[in-house]
Amino acid sequence: MARVLIASAPEFDLGELIRTALALDCEELDESESLLAEDAQAPAQGASAMPLTAQGAGAVLPPAAHAGEEKLQSRKNLRRSSKRKREKAEQGRKVRPEAALKYIPKAPILESVAEIVHLPVTSCGYQGLNEGKGHLEETYTVEELLKLGFTEIEWDGVTPQVIVAGQAEKFMIVMSGRPLDPTYQECQARAAQKILQAGEAAGFLPEELDHPRASNSAALNHGIFHGQGTPHPLNLSNGCRTQLLEELCSDPDVCRMAEFADASFKTWSPEVYEEIQRKLEKLYARDPSLSKPFPFSVYPCTAFNFGPQVCCKGHRDSSNYAISWCAIQALGQFNPRRGGHLVIKELKVFIQFPAGSTILIPSALLTHGNTPVEDGEVRLSFTQFCPGGLIRWVDNNFQTQARMQQRLSKKAFLDKMKLKEMRWERGLEKIYMLDRLKNKYMPPEEVLVTAPCAC
Repeated sequence: MARVLIASAPEFDLGELIRTALALDCEELDESESLLAEDAQAPAQGASAMPLTAQGAGAVLPPAAHAGEEKLQSRKNLRRSSKRKREKAEQGRKVRPEAALKYIPKAPILESVAEIVHLPVTSCGYQGLNEGKGHLEETYTVEELLKLGFTEIEWDGVTPQVIVAGQAEKFMIVMSGRPLDPTYQECQARAAQKILQAGEAAGFLPEELDHPRASNSAALNHGIFHGQGTPHPLNLSNGCRTQLLEELCSDPDVCRMAEFADASFKTWSPEVYEEIQRKLEKLYARDPSLSKPFPFSVYPCTAFNFGPQVCCKGHRDSSNYAISWCAIQALGQFNPRRGGHLVIKELKVFIQFPAGSTILIPSALLTHGNTPVEDGEVRLSFTQFCPGGLIRWVDNNFQTQARMQQRLSKKAFLDKMKLKEMRWERGLEKIYMLDRLKNKYMPPEEVLVTAPCAC
């Protein structure tokens, strides 16, 4: 049985890092210093700010805690917020090295065993290996997983932790947590309510509620996709439900959660993030009709799982970009010690996953699902991801591989294919470990010298 090492960093508050260093742009967020207090108390595990029920839209929410909050902001804070919005629009999301260094965990990685290089990836390195429906697994309860020898990872949903794999001690899973700001939990409570209501308004048919990856929980993808036979990148069509999804993706609470996930990706995997950002900007310049779900998130696609009790069977999202991380965010009201865990088959672990928290995983490569929650509880989720076909399309000079072969000389085409054979190995070089992440933000004269290790 493979062992995994959990590197805990109690002193690392990613929420504060994101708020301080990455300049989130949610208009509902008060930028006052009081929200950055280090002694802010995180909600108790399993607690929720709303009395959600599995009936969804019938649940009653408390009044918005930050109603009128924008009116209370000082002019100075409003000017600062506007300035940050302009800078982000012009330059993209930035990480201030001095702020990042303050919060990067100091805990050393002592041990690793599993090899990320051996995970199922296509020969070109753009996507996970598609093994068809045969790799779908049944759902498991906590009791069943323990009998099968899986290890439960206790997590408060706030303190960032990482699972590393291989001799290179590279990040395999990042449990990036959530901000300590108590208004964030109120935000996820409202977002959960809106997703429940959208699910009811969508009028899903019985066959849409029960599908190969989950039971009694419909799901919709929204954004830009290419793969599985599409002739070129396109905006996914959801018919009469498109407006419903657009409204969700413009909701301030959903946007705030989406931006935290994006900032987490940028912080923990900067080189992969920057590669995706750079190549997708070329794609959008080439085809301005393409529209991503969230304007300030690098991710081109999102998926909503409407619940009310999302319980995904084990699966791999093989069409996603292999070296990228899918951002998974849980919402609702449930006891994370008893259900709603994130299950990772290859590592034989299941992770407590409280509502409002964020976990980043290479979803194209790892078989993942979650445990069921208890009767009467509510668990929803939404994810952000990057289809590998989009990156391949840009690398192929905005054409299919078949079309590229027709246009290039035989030698030029073979040279192009040789580069793709090396893509996976080169991609692995962009996945970080803790020391390397610290070195990235450290002044050159203070960079730690570490011995090179194999990928």
